[in-house]
Amino acid sequence: EIERVLVEHPGVAQAVVVVREGATGDQRIVAYVVPGGKGGPGGLDIDALTELVREHLPEYMVPSAIVPLTEFPMTSSGKLDRSALPAPDHAEAATGRGPSNHNEEVLCRLFAELLDVEEVGIDDDFFGYGGHSLLATRLTGRIRNEFGVDVKVTTVFRNPTVAQLAARIEKLATSSRPQLSKMTVEE
Repeated sequence: EIERVLVEHPGVAQAVVVVREGATGDQRIVAYVVPGGKGGPGGLDIDALTELVREHLPEYMVPSAIVPLTEFPMTSSGKLDRSALPAPDHAEAATGRGPSNHNEEVLCRLFAELLDVEEVGIDDDFFGYGGHSLLATRLTGRIRNEFGVDVKVTTVFRNPTVAQLAARIEKLATSSRPQLSKMTVEE
């Protein structure tokens, strides 16, 4: 279904989708696309392709990465060589602003650990770096441990950058709602 949606885009001639295992052992959907026409892989708008998939399919089916290629690798018998498809490059350095306070520093560290990247800027989108609903659930658990505030997965979906999430956590921390307390083994 993901491949079908991707090839509906006028700039995509071919698409293939695979499930890759990340360094942390989690599985991620990765889409590979070959552009149609004269434009090369650099001419494809990856954000537009991601939005196209997001509009037509549920969030769990949105690829964590879309990798443009000039052509798909083939075996000697002329079939797609899935093992030769390159791993997506999520390791690029953060291009946005760095953290400006303790909460942003902690969130940048949590994002980087869960997304398996070197560093994350405060304007980088959790889902744009390969995050998905399972990782968002893990993130909420770590936020609860680090900050002692009750953050729901929907909060991460609505506030996908460190800056947005830090502002939301700040509001939650100063709210009049009772805060979560750390449980001990005896409890």
